[in-house]
Parts: sequence; C-alpha cells; structure tokens
Amino acid sequence: MARRLILMMILFFLCSTPDIMPAAEEAPGSFLVLSYHSIPLAASPGNESAVPQERFVKQMEYLRTHGYHPVSMNAILDAGEGKRPLPPKPVLLTFDDAYVSYYDFVVPILEKFGYPSVLAVAGSFINDPPEGLPEPIMSWDQIREVSSKKLVEVVSHTYGLHKGIPYNPAGNISGAGAVRAYDPVSKTYETEAAFIKRIEADFKVQESLFTEKLGMRPRGIAWPYGMYTALSVDVARKAGYRFCFTLEDGYAHISRLTEINRTLVHNGTMKDFISLLETPQPQRMIRAVQVDLDLIYDPDSPEKTDENLGRLIERLVAMKVNTVFLQAFADPEGNGTIKSVYFFNRVLPVRADIFSHAAHQIAIRKMKVYAWMPTLGIELPDRALNERLRVQELSGTERRPNTSGYRRLSPSDQKVRDLVRSMYEDLAAHSLLYGILFQDDAYLAEDEDYHPSAVLRFKTWYGRDVVPPFKDPDLSEAWLHYKTEVLINFTDSLMEGVRKYRPDAVSARNLYAEVLSNPGAERWFAQNFERSLKAYDHVVVMAYPQMERVKRPSMWLKGLVAKARAFPEGRKKTVFKVQSYDWEKRSWINDRELLEELRDILAGGGRHIAYYPDNLWLDRPRLDVLKLEMSTESYPFLKGHP
Repeated sequence: MARRLILMMILFFLCSTPDIMPAAEEAPGSFLVLSYHSIPLAASPGNESAVPQERFVKQMEYLRTHGYHPVSMNAILDAGEGKRPLPPKPVLLTFDDAYVSYYDFVVPILEKFGYPSVLAVAGSFINDPPEGLPEPIMSWDQIREVSSKKLVEVVSHTYGLHKGIPYNPAGNISGAGAVRAYDPVSKTYETEAAFIKRIEADFKVQESLFTEKLGMRPRGIAWPYGMYTALSVDVARKAGYRFCFTLEDGYAHISRLTEINRTLVHNGTMKDFISLLETPQPQRMIRAVQVDLDLIYDPDSPEKTDENLGRLIERLVAMKVNTVFLQAFADPEGNGTIKSVYFFNRVLPVRADIFSHAAHQIAIRKMKVYAWMPTLGIELPDRALNERLRVQELSGTERRPNTSGYRRLSPSDQKVRDLVRSMYEDLAAHSLLYGILFQDDAYLAEDEDYHPSAVLRFKTWYGRDVVPPFKDPDLSEAWLHYKTEVLINFTDSLMEGVRKYRPDAVSARNLYAEVLSNPGAERWFAQNFERSLKAYDHVVVMAYPQMERVKRPSMWLKGLVAKARAFPEGRKKTVFKVQSYDWEKRSWINDRELLEELRDILAGGGRHIAYYPDNLWLDRPRLDVLKLEMSTESYPFLKGHP
C-alpha cells in the first residue's frame, strides 16, 4: 500500500511544474555535484542526510522543469578532454554507501527521468555491515546488477577507510584516510611512509574485490567523509583512478577531476534545495577572535588544560563567532620569539601537544579554525645555526643580524625554507584545520635583508648585485620588489607543505595597517596590499588605532575600509582586526569604544571583522557587549553558513 502511494505521488510530481526560479550562473566547464546517502520511504529522525523518497522525487522533477541537465561521468571526462562541452546547468548525482534504497527506489526512478548516477561502494560495508546504519546495505549481487545498467557508474568508497581513528594524544577521532594515526600505547604517530602504505593496501583490497564481485575496476573514488590528503590523491592516481570526489561545497570543474567538489543534500525543504542549487558556496562574513593557547595551557595539569579549553569554547559559542585564529605556537613571554610550539613536529620543542585537540573541539562547534603560526620569528634550538640564518641588516657598510623588531630567520635561505616548511607540514599532518594565519613577523625593514643567501638569490632573479647605498633608482625598486616577492614566495612554499595533508586549507596573512593607508610603507615592511590580495585567500589588516596613535579612530578606520574597497577584491578578502588591549598603556580598551570601532568598520562597508586579544578569565572584552557585532546571529542571512 505504501509503495503504491509513493508511485501515485511520483506520477503527480511528473505532471506538475513548480514556480520557476533563476539559477546561479556557473563558469564554463563548471558543474554541480549533489551527494546523497540514504533515500528511505519516510524521514529518519536524527539523520539529516536521509532524504525521504517523496522529497527526492520532487527534487528530481525540479531539475527537469528548471533547465538542469543531469550528466554522466563519461560526459564530464569527455568535456575535460575537449571532446564535447557540457550542456547548460550540468548536474551530477552521486549516492554514497550503497544503501538498499538506491537499488529498490533510486535507480528505477532515475531510469524514468533518464538521469545518470554514481554509486560509491565501501567494500567493508558490503562484506560486514557496521551497526547503526540508517537502512540495510545492498548485496554484491544487487551492486553487480545496477553496475550493468547504462545510467549507473559504480566507484570506490575505499574498502575499510570509512571509519574513524584516533589521531592525537587526546583521543580525538577523524577519518582513517585523512589523518595519521596516533598510538596511545607507544605514544607515537604513524609515519608518512606507514600512512601511504596503509592507503595503498586498502586500495588493493578494494580493487581485488571489485574485480572478483563485479568483474571491473573502479575508475573513480569518493573519499569517505569527503576527507583526503594530497598523498592520498597521489596513491589514487597510481592506482589508476581518473577522478576523486570530496565533500567541499561549490561548483566542480572539468580541469580539477582529482578534487571534484560535492554538495551534500540534507533533508530540508524544497526552498532549501533550490537555494543549494543556486548558491552552492555562499560567501561567509567572517567574525573572528584571535586566541592565545598560552592563556589556557596549564603546565602542571593536562586535566586543568582541558577544563580551561572547555571554558574557552563556551565563551566562543556564547560570542557566536564563526572563525577562530588559534595560536599554534608558545609565546609565554610575549616577545614574539618562538622557541616551542603546541604540536608534534621535527623542528622546535613541543611545549604540549594540544593544538590538534583544541582545534578539533572548536571545529565540531561549527567554527572555522585557522592555525595562527609564526613565519620568520622562530628561534632554532641550535644557537649557532640560528645566528647564521638570521635576517641581516646594514650598519654602515657592515652586515649583522637584525637588532630591531622580531628576531627573524631569512626567508631567502634554503635551509630556513626547508625547516619552516617541514614544521608547517607536520602541523597539517597531525591537525585538522581550515586555514593558516601568518603571524605579523613576515616583514623586512628598509635596512634588511642583507643575508648572503638573499643577496645571491636577488642576483639570480635580477642578474645584478645589491650594492648599497642605491644610486640607481631602478636597482632600488628592484630590491624592494624582490623583498616583497620573496616573502610571498616563502609563504607560498609553507602553504604547499600544509596542502600536502590539507589540500583545501586557505591562507590569511597579517599586514600592518600603514601598508594599506600609505603605499609607500612597502619600503619599510616589504608588504604590498594589492599584491597580497592576489596571493592570499584573506588579508588581515591590523587596524589598531591605539597602536598607530590615531587621534580620530572613527575617521581613520572608515578611511582604511575605503582604501581596501578601492581594490577589486578588497572588500571580499580583507579582514579588519581591531585591538582590544592597549599594550603601551597596559590596559584593556573600553568595551563600548571597541564596539564602536567595529561598527565604524561595518558602516564604512567592511565585510569581515576580528579582534585580538581575548581573555576569558577577565571577560575582556566583555562578552555581552562585543557579541552585539561579533555574533553571526546579528545577520539572519548568514544562518546555516557558519
């Protein structure tokens, strides 16, 4: 009886046409991928990814009546090879985990519509279904039957990586295919070689199973939970996979078939589904707090540290921010010279291995976590080596290690580049993070950097020696340009190390406000606002009126925003970060004054705001005051997109 009712509803929806709404424009070669899981007869309480059959049919009919064209992987591969273009508004339908509703209901319905689909099969789920699944799993016979159909492509969902494993001392669990395992008995991390070997072994088991049960080898893979690493992709390529699916929102593109974005379809209303089609990757407004782990770390008690972390998270949740710039290094003296960090690595001593746990706990509260990291202000354990690698300044005609500002390493020296990159790589290998915030130590003053490696690299780039004082204006400009570019090039290298494990990690860089307000300040910092907009996903302008000794903060802040907005992506990419503490006066800034500064930025047309520092023990700045602008709930159109 229930099945008959479903069929009657299908006929009704096939003969009805909803009101037409315009769809978002996509770039040529782009296509939208929808990720489904269970499609049960009725909604499953507590399972948001289970889309009831009636609603699923409505969604398919909406695609048909609104100009969408469901396509096959063959069509996408052909478009990628330039054989034929995709049709307008292309959509690929994918189904993970091989629930029996795909066999019983989805395939017959899609055949009526003439829609292709992709089924992702986890071998271990078929051989030994885990407990707690929302519905039964298909048998190998059923999978073989649907794989023979023209409209169905069966791909791998890995054999046994669709599970969680511990990846840090706190015992946090994450996807087995995207993290290096932590062994609590030996208190050691899985090596990179062992991680790769584990992925390779899983792929071999899956390939053998597909060959035995289905008589074919999968040519694509859907990463469990959408989580993967660049190392995993390399293994997939070597195994013969031609395409890989993630679970990142947004349009996919025929030029990036090893990182195909997919938008997860939840059990929502038709309005939600239409919004998902039209804006698959909404633009977030950033509301960020920059947080010191130093403030919650207790060297005498891991339990107390964890308790402190809980209190910090309660404050962040109450503030209703959506982004946290989380300190990954230790700086208890507050001098900016970094001698130890809060994550396992091969370069600096580990004060406590707590960053990955803190990032995990914050992220599960739906906040984006950036690792706030030192760039050059690092002090290596080997003092002699550290001195040899330091940024050098000119004193008359003599060169010496820099004496002002941060004690920094030279970004031109290959040894520095290798060491710092390996540290960033280790951070990403053992942490789940959304992005990196580069510390404000990424600068070079006017009389820096005359390190021998910098002089040599400059000569390699420009074919000329650096001979100060500069009598040749062209050489002077070339030297300035070189220093700006070498810092960007250096941070690019660091992001390459991060993306080895976190391919989707975004970048943000702290810049001094004067670089925006006065383009000539590039000479003093080797920072360029326009160039940074092109190089990073976000630029964090340290809009500190008190530090800059500004007499009219409101006018100054609005002026900064106006200057940023004059650049094509200035408003979209710039985060304006205000100071909540006056370091010169050693006092907290009045909360209402700070609130007005944030409002001045927004009134001037700024989109993204942040503040630093935050002290949960003193409630400074005051939660009840700052949340009036920092809370994402102040902006109803942001709901659902934390």
